Amino acid sequence: MPSLRDYRRRIRSVKNTQQITRAMKLVAASKVRRAQERIEGLRPYSGKMEELVNSLALRAEGTPHPLLNDDLKDDKILLLVVTSDKGLCGGYNAAIGRLALQFLRRREEQGKRTEVIIVGRKGRAFLARRGYAFKREFTEVYGKIDYRLAREIALLLMKGFLEEGFDEVHILTTEFFSILRQAPRLSRLLPLAPPVPDAVDPHGEPVAGGVDYIYEPSVMGVLSDILPRHITVQVYRALLDAEASEFGARMRAMDSATSNAAEMIRALTLRMNRVRQASITKEILEVVSGADALKG
Repeated sequence: MPSLRDYRRRIRSVKNTQQITRAMKLVAASKVRRAQERIEGLRPYSGKMEELVNSLALRAEGTPHPLLNDDLKDDKILLLVVTSDKGLCGGYNAAIGRLALQFLRRREEQGKRTEVIIVGRKGRAFLARRGYAFKREFTEVYGKIDYRLAREIALLLMKGFLEEGFDEVHILTTEFFSILRQAPRLSRLLPLAPPVPDAVDPHGEPVAGGVDYIYEPSVMGVLSDILPRHITVQVYRALLDAEASEFGARMRAMDSATSNAAEMIRALTLRMNRVRQASITKEILEVVSGADALKG
């Protein structure tokens, strides 16, 4: 049976751990608020840009832009996986890793070739242990996520689609809904999904609705300039979603760890008191037995 000294040492160790988890929870809480403000500030801009791209795509005439070319051959696929650099955030990285593994193995079973661009050390370690190589790695980026990083990644993705023969580009990230709710999200980035027309003319051709504008130099010229920006914004949104989700998951994990530490301290204290009570009782019995022996 553990001694009183063992219990005191264990309680002191758990209290030290509890102080660390409480501090990490407070740090994550302050960071998640800033990250939440960033992603919520970007979403309206991202949505309006998507509306503009859809409107321009419906009005463009002639050969569609290469980024809108949807042949759906699905022979060669590029996957961007966004994870975190650090752990201690519950099942955040495990959920992304499982979904990435399912996607890759399913494509392998279909005879498709998939290459991976990874963001975050945890995702890199998870997939590398399972024998996967990476086209490009981005690590130690959290706390440094900005539009420049998103543009660098977006250029890699567009180059792969336009010049390197990739038929599809997918993004696997974690969508941030609230501090208490985040969920992995797999979405196709390229080719861009064809816009849904508001109506069709008597010949069955799509007709763009809403207010029309005069575009200079042309609709296709504006579309060619907007599309790369749109792709960059979508990548930036995926990175900000992942950052906010990581901090939210870490805050919840550290809150749970702090509560578990408090419960462990209570249980250890109860056991220590029982051992101390048993020790005191034993000493009293020894004293009483000694006194009886002297009387005899």
